[in-house]
Amino acid sequence: MLSGNASPRSSGGDGYAGQVAGGVAAPSAVPSGALAAFAGAVLRLLSGVWCQRAVRVALALVFMAAGGAKLADVRGFAEIIHHYGILPVWGVGPVALLLPLAEVVAGVGLLFAVRGSLAAIAAMCLLFLGVLGYALATGLSIGDCGCFAPGELPEGVQDGSAVRGAFVRDLALLAGVAYLYAWRRLRRRMA
Repeated sequence: MLSGNASPRSSGGDGYAGQVAGGVAAPSAVPSGALAAFAGAVLRLLSGVWCQRAVRVALALVFMAAGGAKLADVRGFAEIIHHYGILPVWGVGPVALLLPLAEVVAGVGLLFAVRGSLAAIAAMCLLFLGVLGYALATGLSIGDCGCFAPGELPEGVQDGSAVRGAFVRDLALLAGVAYLYAWRRLRRRMA
């Protein structure tokens, strides 16, 4: 095999990664057949209706719980919004009431697969990421990000870790939204 031609064993089918210098086949750490089987199993799981339903229900419950908790203490949530310094004082109260209502309505809509609810959840995730990104970029020291309920964190968390943690959490929520959009697109292609 000095000519550089691939041997039948270097095709990747029997656990070989392929040809390296000198025409010698290098073994891979995982046989490609096992890797393909694992990838196929993961794709079957992710494309299944039960996985989609679990992600949809989880997202819906998160938004319903977050909105409901904020509605239970609108004044506390308004104070948190005010600490970000993004809105004028006259806009804080209406946003403190309307945003949690939108979260609950979108969450209920997503739970029952109402058209437009996933888009509303996606828009809110992007809004939340933008606000948290602003807080991180400007170095705001906010102990309570306001993501779920006022006072969700103990006093004294002023190092920005609450905002960083909320940013990562919202990225995970956005990943769930992206999965639901991808699942829809895959189902449309298969139909």
